[in-house]
Parts: sequence; C-alpha cells; structure tokens
Amino acid sequence: MSTEQYVGPFIITGLSGAGKTILSRSLEDIGYLCVDNIPLDLVPDLFERTEGDRRRLVVVVDVRAKGLTTKLPTVYRKLAEEYHGLRLIFVEASPEMLLRRFSVARRPHPLRDRNLEQAIADERRELDEVRTLADLVLDTTNLSPHDLRRHVLSLAGVDRVLTLLSSIEIQSFSYLQGVPATASLVFDVRFLPNPFFEDSLRTLSGDDPEVADWLDASAEVSSALEKILDLLVYLLPRYANELKTHLSIAFGCTGGRHRSVFVAERVASALRGKGFEVTVHHRDKQRWR
Repeated sequence: MSTEQYVGPFIITGLSGAGKTILSRSLEDIGYLCVDNIPLDLVPDLFERTEGDRRRLVVVVDVRAKGLTTKLPTVYRKLAEEYHGLRLIFVEASPEMLLRRFSVARRPHPLRDRNLEQAIADERRELDEVRTLADLVLDTTNLSPHDLRRHVLSLAGVDRVLTLLSSIEIQSFSYLQGVPATASLVFDVRFLPNPFFEDSLRTLSGDDPEVADWLDASAEVSSALEKILDLLVYLLPRYANELKTHLSIAFGCTGGRHRSVFVAERVASALRGKGFEVTVHHRDKQRWR
C-alpha cells in the first residue's frame, strides 16, 4: 500500500463490506465531518454549503446511491477542478473475504435481489469504471478493522497515536449513587482519610481550599496520588496505541463530595500539565446528604 499522506476532502466509495464505514469513522474520530449515503445530485451542494475547512469533509457514496456508476465520474471531475485537494478513495476486498464478512455480519448486500455471490460479482463489475478514477485503492482483504483504522489514520497524517487520545473525561461519583456506566477506569478512593468526620469540613467539598489542605497534609493521600498518576501515565499511551480516542476515568468515594472530588481535580491538573486535554465533572457533589 502507498505510504503517501492525504489531507482531504475525500470521497469514499467501493465495494460493500470492504470497510468504507471503518474508514469514514476513523476520519470522523480525528475531526472530519463525514456524510454517508447522500444522493449524488446533492454532493456538489454539500461541498458548496459546508462551512469552515472543506478539507475536513468526507462523503461516502456506494451502490445505494441511484446512478452511482454514471453520475459519480462527472460529479468527481467537476469537484476536483474546484477543490484541488479532493481525493477519491476506493475500498475493495477479495470476493472470498467479502462473502465471509457478509456471512459473519448477517447483513444483506445492497443488491439484495440476487444471491450473495452474484451480488458481490455484479457490484465489482458495475464499479469498475469508478475504480479507475480513484486516487487511492485500498485492498482490505488482509487487514483487520484495527489494521485498516491504523492505516487510514497514517494516510491522514496522524503520525503519533498519542495525539488520538484527544478527550479525557475525569469524574467523581458517590458509590451510594452507583458506578458510572461509561467509565473506562474506576478508582475506589474510600481508603483515604475522610474529611466528612471533621465538623469544620463536612459541609465543604473536595475542591474547597480547606478540604484540599487537610487532605494534602496526609502522607497517605500524597502517596496514593503519586501511584495513581504513575499508573495513568503508564496506561494512557497504551490506550492511545490501541487507537482509543476517548477515555473516561472515574474516582468514587462514599458520598462523592470530598475525597473523590479532591483526587479528580488533582489528577486532572497533573494530566493537563503533561499536555492532555481533560474535562472534569463532579456527578454527585451536590447530592451527598
């Protein structure tokens, strides 16, 4: 496969079951606007009406679009004259692999008025002219979805997978209210000293200076924070290497107001200092009673 890099915009087409959806979603994960199964007559209007950087536009068309083989060559040539960075990517795979993928997925082929083997053969033949227009032909026969995603991101210029982990969400929660269902990593910090039992701190929260100072004075808290951060610094590049773009980290304590809030804030600050983009949400801070 070519190692040349492309910026976009892109028109993606090709054989059903070859990986067009994986390709478009991979680009969407790094900030591209992806539009799937749009009528061909509307594609020029879409390019014209798209606001912002049109280089981040991806249009997916296939045999579901009426008149694909007759209209797409004309549409593509006209758009290529106006948008010089436009690239047509054609995705394909061997008939044997496509047959296997449809059998596993148990999804009908778009050409459903014939048996699967005939539909795969007919689609390949119908799209042969479209294939000759392609700036890049991706054969996914020997690529897993993970390999295809990695290859597509490389083509789009993502050289460092760590940059893919663009969104880290940190939240605090109360175990009395339940563990957040979407959390990728959950830390139970109920082993830490509890400010709740200090009368002067009970009504405050973990992001108040008085509570923070009280917890900072504990060697146990400092040691735990250090070990948690060491683990996260170890894990985050490995999640990124698996092409994960979003990670949710949750810290829980009994009431969700003191210890979990404090640790969430401290971890978020430390990760921001290492260049990560972090958002913080305290789910149960206001309903601890």
